[in-house]
Amino acid sequence: MEVFVKIERGRYVDSLETLLASSVLNEQPGIEIGCAGMATAPGKDVLESVGLLTEELNACDGSCYIIAARAESQEAFDRAVAEVEASLAPVDEEETETSYPTIKAAAEGCPRANLCSIAVPGEYALGEVKRALNAGLHCVVFSNNVPLSEEREMKELARKKGLLCMGPDCGVANINGAALVLASINNRGPFGICGASGVGIQHVAAILHEAGTGVSQTIGTGGNDLKNEVGGIMMHMGIDALEADPETKYIALIARRIGDQVLPGLLERISRCKKPVVALFMSCDQTTVEGAGAIWARDLDDCAQKCLALTGQTYRLDTDEEIQARAAQAVALLAKEQKYVRGAFSGGTFMDEAMHALIPKVGEVHSNIALRPEWQLPDSQVSVKNTCIDYGEEEFTLGRPHPAIDPGVRRPAIPREAADPETAVILLDFILTPPGHMDPVGYVLPDIRRAQEQARASGRELVFVASVLGTDADLQNVSVQRQKLAEAGVLVCKTNHQAALLAGEIIRQKKERDEHGL
Repeated sequence: MEVFVKIERGRYVDSLETLLASSVLNEQPGIEIGCAGMATAPGKDVLESVGLLTEELNACDGSCYIIAARAESQEAFDRAVAEVEASLAPVDEEETETSYPTIKAAAEGCPRANLCSIAVPGEYALGEVKRALNAGLHCVVFSNNVPLSEEREMKELARKKGLLCMGPDCGVANINGAALVLASINNRGPFGICGASGVGIQHVAAILHEAGTGVSQTIGTGGNDLKNEVGGIMMHMGIDALEADPETKYIALIARRIGDQVLPGLLERISRCKKPVVALFMSCDQTTVEGAGAIWARDLDDCAQKCLALTGQTYRLDTDEEIQARAAQAVALLAKEQKYVRGAFSGGTFMDEAMHALIPKVGEVHSNIALRPEWQLPDSQVSVKNTCIDYGEEEFTLGRPHPAIDPGVRRPAIPREAADPETAVILLDFILTPPGHMDPVGYVLPDIRRAQEQARASGRELVFVASVLGTDADLQNVSVQRQKLAEAGVLVCKTNHQAALLAGEIIRQKKERDEHGL
């Protein structure tokens, strides 16, 4: 294997397209690892970290689009590049699009437009956002690695102009029925959601969709908005916007962690809201949330259920008794040495949720992003007892797209965990997104089947438990994806939380059976 590169000077490809390009590149035969993107300073850091930064690439400036890969031959690299270019080509050659040299020119050429999607490298985001805001456009900013001081600057300008600045690092938004960035396609309905967790927003919106209702707007603030350095500016503006929106009857707010300097002001704003508010603040207790006049939610499933209760609706989830019964059937298949759960997750929100659900049933859960310092894994490639890994972390995604887009990122986890004779359950999440893989379940089914066959050859049965986040309006269709898993013998749950409860219950019952010598 050696490193091959292709450089195109003066060609700009935005972050969403480079994510797709890198995903396609890494799927090609003969490619060990590859990366596509702009030759910015952070881009070069990524290339260096994965061993792809050559002298030629290091000499490039930020106006160069590069494709680099460690490949078995020049021919293999050329074939892979051809597939990458084909993936970026327009689907319908008869369709035409108009390009503009600047945001100002685009705004003048499209006078009806009122929102700008920005997906440039993080070091250029502030300048482009300011241009868009000064042109009178709301912004959804997918760019990441933006300094907190620059994020605050762009949001203060947005507030001054009365415009939304969703992000940086905003992956999910749905405005007036248009699914933006990585968001699922949702029915319209009376619920407005504002959140600092893209997966959290998508999860609640998907349950509302499946229950027969939907969302008016979903506003992603970006994961750093509620940090003290940024001040929660967009969360406040999101509440204002949803309160003023005639299509929004109810408001749901979602956040993982809120800065101690931000929380009091946010609670005060909630207390003044004229519409019912359901709040899932994962770092706040029930008394604090209810003290602000909001309806407290304990987790994502509960947040959706509390929203539905406002309209007299419910969403059918498995009861504790049903989960216990499913677990008992699985436990009967397990060999004596099998006693641990191994979770491989696409992102941090679902992994956090799963670990909180697992701990009461299995005890300590080790991780690369552990809930307690003493549970931190020394090596993310080596599981310890009950373990959950976030494959969306930088250690896995350097030079590659997020696993919600590129399912190959966590692919090595399945055979590795399956080979451990102490593994009883492998817990997986799947997240559907328009720019993601068209068949994320189908992509890993061969690995699941091989793992099952290898376990049986060793006298063991391996239990897979999984959930799929998305809607039946998504291109991948959540029902189709769930059915494929079920047909492969995977225990499928409607939500990530229920999947974690089932996995934990299997481990709990297995331990109880072993202790009683059954």
